[in-house]
Amino acid sequence: MCWSAGPESAAMYTEQDYNRDLNMIKKVDTMISDKWEIVAYFVGMTACLAAHVMYLILFAVNGINIMAVFNIFSVLFYVLMILLVLRVKNRVDLVYASIIEIIVHAAVATMCVGWEPDFGMFLLMIISMAFLMPNKTRKIPFLIMAISLTIYGIERFIFQGPEDTIYNIEQEPIARVLFIINIVIGVFVLVYVSVIYSVLDQYTRATLRVQTEKLRIAASVDPLTKLFNRRAMNEELKKNTSESEAAGLSYVIGIGDIDDFKHVNDTFGHDFGDIVLSRVAELLKENFPEKCRIARWGGEEFLVLIPAVTMEEGLPDFEKVVQTIRDHTFVFVGSVLHVTMTFGVCEASSGADVDKVISRADKRLYKGKNNGKNHVEYTD
Repeated sequence: MCWSAGPESAAMYTEQDYNRDLNMIKKVDTMISDKWEIVAYFVGMTACLAAHVMYLILFAVNGINIMAVFNIFSVLFYVLMILLVLRVKNRVDLVYASIIEIIVHAAVATMCVGWEPDFGMFLLMIISMAFLMPNKTRKIPFLIMAISLTIYGIERFIFQGPEDTIYNIEQEPIARVLFIINIVIGVFVLVYVSVIYSVLDQYTRATLRVQTEKLRIAASVDPLTKLFNRRAMNEELKKNTSESEAAGLSYVIGIGDIDDFKHVNDTFGHDFGDIVLSRVAELLKENFPEKCRIARWGGEEFLVLIPAVTMEEGLPDFEKVVQTIRDHTFVFVGSVLHVTMTFGVCEASSGADVDKVISRADKRLYKGKNNGKNHVEYTD
């Protein structure tokens, strides 16, 4: 198939990349439906609930009564959060509420049992979580960071040793148990949030790339034939001229015109005419070499560039296309039609003025029209 305007035309962004991005967007669109959003929030809140139930039991069994009572309220808080997941539209607010609970819980726990169980870790971990999650405003993560670091600094200053805390558990087994639990919970929370952030970040980047590619295609492609438009083809011609001059290679340009196309429109209507143009474009793409460039040059006229070939090498491709179009049957609402096409073809040597080459091919096209049409004209 001939290289023409489309996703594959970007040197650094291939058709494979484009399709991969589209598939990724489709998958994430399915995942971020309301159902899956509820599941994601439900899993997060349920994990927090389970953690605080575990804290409640451990603190109660070990006589750390202040934290046991605090965790009763934490358990009730997350039960409420789980219920609200099903009822609140703006679920990000539930995450903000949970962040506040985590900061307060970490601060009170550090005040009660000190630094050995490392509840203070959550005061630092929550900062990265605040920046990773989607935020309403840019100020919120910085506000959370300021609050959390301030509390962390104050507690580091006040509660420097076990003698400064309400409960001295530094030598107790519960300190090691809580430390391990906190590490596991911290890792889970960060991994969970990071995975969600990573997926959404890839989704955003893929969406941006696809949108950019669609805009580029819209600016470069003729909407009916899906070939290069004239503006985009001029860019390709400039690029080919530079490459040809650098490599010292010739190239071939052909201008083709559907014979008696006005008769097609007048007899069968413009809808059928559009079908003929579209199908001719497909036949051009299917029958010219992969490396060529094809554009709708204007109306029923097409321009074809075959780089790095001589007239002798490129001429058979044009003759093959003329024969293919001549043999093709066009059908539309019961109407059957055969059309022919005439090409004017010119070889350009390395460093040639491309405008003059096009002009020469155009003159040969009109010579071909005057000499019976339905063939390739390659002499002056």
